[in-house]
Order: sequence, then C-alpha cells, then structure tokens
Amino acid sequence: MKRGAIRKREFDGALVLERRMLGICNVLALDRNRCIGCNICVKICPEEAPRLLSAVIRDGKLLKMGFIDIDAGKCTLCGECVVLCPANAIEIMRNGKEIIPVIEAGVFPDLLKEIVVDVGRCNLDCELACRESCPTKAISITTEKAESGDMIRIIEVDIDRDKCIFCGKCESACPQTAIHVVRPFQGLVQLKTDLCPDNCQACVDVCPSKALILYENGKPRIEERFCIYCGACQEVCPEKAIGIQRTRILHTLIKSGAWITALEKLMSHQYLDKELSAKSMKKLREAVRSIDRF
Repeated sequence: MKRGAIRKREFDGALVLERRMLGICNVLALDRNRCIGCNICVKICPEEAPRLLSAVIRDGKLLKMGFIDIDAGKCTLCGECVVLCPANAIEIMRNGKEIIPVIEAGVFPDLLKEIVVDVGRCNLDCELACRESCPTKAISITTEKAESGDMIRIIEVDIDRDKCIFCGKCESACPQTAIHVVRPFQGLVQLKTDLCPDNCQACVDVCPSKALILYENGKPRIEERFCIYCGACQEVCPEKAIGIQRTRILHTLIKSGAWITALEKLMSHQYLDKELSAKSMKKLREAVRSIDRF
C-alpha cells in the first residue's frame, strides 16, 4: 500500500478507513449498527465517496436496514459526514484522539445540539420516565436505595451523547420539566397516507426516534415534535409517500463556502434563502453598529 493511501477494512458491523503517513494515523470508523440509512452523508459529501445500500423490505416490514458503504479511493477523511450524521454513526480519530478536520480547519461549524438535565427537580414519582421513553437507550439513572432495596431518590441522570439523537422524547416524558433538549435540525414532514401500500410499516420500523406510529387503520401517523428530520423514512418508503423539508439547521457562526454548499444540498432553497438573507441582514446591522461607534 502506498504511503498516504487509504486502507479499507470491514468487521463486526463496522467499516474502517485508515490512512498512515509521517507518524500520523487518521481513522474513519462507521458503525453500521447505528447507521439508519438516512442518506445525509451521501448528499453532502463533496467527493461522492459514500453510497447507500438499499434497505430490504418484505411484506411491508423492514427486514434489513439500509446502510452506507464508502469508496476508499474517493474519501478524503474531511469529516463533513461526521458533523451532520444524525445517528452519531461516524467518527474520525487522529492518533487515537477524536477530531473533525473540517471543524479544525474552520470550514464547518459545530451543530447546536444540547440536552440539559436539572437533577434537582427530579422526583421518583416520574417512574424514571426519561429513561423509559428514550428510543436509543442513551439515558442511565443512578439512584439512592434504602436497605430494603427501594429507591429513595435520584442522584444522577447520565446522557450517553454517542447514543443521544436529541429527539426530545425525554423532555416530553418528564413530568417535572427537568430536561431541556435543543435539536439541531428543524423542518416539516409531509405524509401522504393515501399512497401508502396496505400493511406497510417500513417507515415506522426505520424511524430512530419512534416519531412514526402505525395506527389501527394500518396507516402511519407522525408525532412531529419528536422528528429529527433525518430523512430515513423518506429513503425507505417504497411509494415516496413521505417528504422531508429541513427549514433550519442550528449551528455556530461561520463564514464558509463549503458550509453553504452543504446547506444547499440539505435544505429546500426556499428556507435556505431565508437563512442566508437573515445572516446578511445580521452582518449589515453589525457593520452599521461598528460605524456608529466611530
């Protein structure tokens, strides 16, 4: 293998790309067990390195999740896919330390996503609702117990941020309003149930936040407050009955053509134009304030 060439390996549900040169080892790891087949990485990759292997559906049920393969000859290990993967299925390491090159280089922003728990408000009357409602099992709770084994109080609520998809289900389930979630993607969902085949539940099966529910009439319905706008349901639907529009992506401030290009691929032009116009007006106001100070 030539120095600087990328080596590709696959094992135990993981795809690993590795490049070694001059004492530096960069590794991209894709956890296919977390990959939801949303196709976001395929859409935004500037080198067209990823491709989506289609899901397998039989009798309206999802038998095998769609997942991503990556062309080692095209991938540059830039990290754009790492930033935007809604399932946290991709990471890049440099000499064993997690990095994201496009953020390190200042051409991509950090997405604004957060989950905050005020443990002081927690009460056992909730029956650990946040943990029970979490679709990715990202929440663990430490409790104090009496000698009898009965729980006395909640000491700590831990969030595994590698698993958390910021769907907000825990926030909704908490009766003490002790949890606040900031979701990075905002959007709209159009669900045309008249196009749905009889007894088809592929979209329900694939939804990582369980925002899609199959009702008694055999048709899916969506609780959009829990949707993370990943688009996995749109990709898996055999009749294209679902449409996802991302209206906003929350992120730190950045001036970058690469980021604008990524947004153009992920957002509808109607909403992208609004976002860019809002940023332009903000820059104008800042410039005016700067002039006024002199």
